[in-house]
Amino acid sequence: MKRILVVQDLSCVGRCSLTVAQPILSAMGLNCAVLPTAVFSTHTGFPNPHICSLTDEIAPILEHWKEVGVTFDGILVGYLSDVQQAEAVMEVMSEFDCPVILDPAMGDNGKLYQGITKQHVSAMADLCSLAEVVLPNVTEAAMLTGVPYQEQTDGHYLRALLERLCKRKTKTVLVTGTASAGNKTGFAGVQAEEGMFSYSTERRPQSLHGTGDMFSAVFAGAYLLGRDPMEAGQLAAEFVERVLDNTAQTTPFGGEFETQLPWLWKQL
Repeated sequence: MKRILVVQDLSCVGRCSLTVAQPILSAMGLNCAVLPTAVFSTHTGFPNPHICSLTDEIAPILEHWKEVGVTFDGILVGYLSDVQQAEAVMEVMSEFDCPVILDPAMGDNGKLYQGITKQHVSAMADLCSLAEVVLPNVTEAAMLTGVPYQEQTDGHYLRALLERLCKRKTKTVLVTGTASAGNKTGFAGVQAEEGMFSYSTERRPQSLHGTGDMFSAVFAGAYLLGRDPMEAGQLAAEFVERVLDNTAQTTPFGGEFETQLPWLWKQL
């Protein structure tokens, strides 16, 4: 059984980050290890969450892993709660000889998340250089590249984002949350030496917290299980679509992904 390490925050309430990634990856048949970067009372979609940073604990945890010979087949890195974590997480990424999948969770809809600064963007850009796969949404891709954010994303705009992100020496870049004519949404990607690929579907009316984390978890699991980036992205997108379609109501608690785990298992 392959072992994946997930590096991101733990939100005690609200379906996102580790409370999404661990059950999804376990349901996909992977041994999921975790490295919490912070503990949040709730995710930042709730007002004024209590936050306990775990930055100072990352290095001791890494040292213990080295002592006991822990290894991983892949690493998924997500939300970082403070800039100082970037250096500590870079040490983790550099220590293990395995693919790193980076979801640079920093913002959406053209805006930074609560508590995220321009310094976060610069630090996350540095982490991109160590990642085999980078999975930004359109907002994050614009922030990482300096390209002005556009809500409507035509082929020319997406190509500009992808080309600039590819200069960071990653093998695959996949930009999520694209928006095109006809009320379509999806993703666009580029793979080294393979060219561009894309996927689109009907945009759902509701917006739910945690769907980006769901996407990155499913993508990472499928990728480590041998799916190519297009296949992994399509499976992740279809999973999120099913979550949106089967969530009874829009609340800050996020999408009801748990009901879709049996379907996900069957796809593998």
